[in-house]
Amino acid sequence: MLISIAGWGQKKDSTISLYGNLYDTDQYHPVKYAHIINMNGNNATISDSLGTFNLEIERGDSLMITSIGYKTQYYQYTGKLQPVIFKSIPMEKTVYAISEVEITPWGKTYEDFQRNFLELDLKTAAEQVHPLFWQDIRREPEVEETLNPGITSPISMIYSIFNDELQSRRKLKQLQQQKTRQDKIDDKFNREQISELTGLTGEKLERFMDYCNFSDEYILKTREYFILERVKRCYKRFRRIDSLRATPSRIQPGD
Repeated sequence: MLISIAGWGQKKDSTISLYGNLYDTDQYHPVKYAHIINMNGNNATISDSLGTFNLEIERGDSLMITSIGYKTQYYQYTGKLQPVIFKSIPMEKTVYAISEVEITPWGKTYEDFQRNFLELDLKTAAEQVHPLFWQDIRREPEVEETLNPGITSPISMIYSIFNDELQSRRKLKQLQQQKTRQDKIDDKFNREQISELTGLTGEKLERFMDYCNFSDEYILKTREYFILERVKRCYKRFRRIDSLRATPSRIQPGD
């Protein structure tokens, strides 16, 4: 028991509170919302709007610091053992090389083509659309269709045409709104982002995201910084629960 207490006390005394400040090497602006991950201690944090952060480390721990638009920075403290240290860390900007893209007026997929085509407002379609578009499309039907709208034939026919088009446009607008809403949710809370922040992968990552149980409304109305702060708190609780599950019980049947 005394050995265990002594070992725990020694480990606690070896913990260092690192107060860091990230800044841009070109303009000396603070680098905000960067990810700071302790690769040895399996804990992480995010810099605030002033580029500052606080993280518990031990002597010799390696930190990986990432931010969009900057090169990945690594930092390791190997100095004297002390309870608190302050460190300014420079971040160097990077340039991303993107592959060549082809721009077309109708999109890459059939869904893109369908959406763009429905949104066309043309007076004379054959004049304003590229000639290749009409190459394999018949100008006249193979079999003449007969219309039998009844007594009010002109009005019924026009109403039917415009009503179908109006319903199609409404359905398309609803689908676009749903996609935009889901894109906003995925931008703030997604597997890649949470995996990079916590180091979790696979089935354990899925369990952790289910454990967070964030509603879509919460994600949409909350800034990304506060969502990630809440993820950090959830991760601490999740680790404790997960460690309890992994620890075998010492109580034997009949005790």
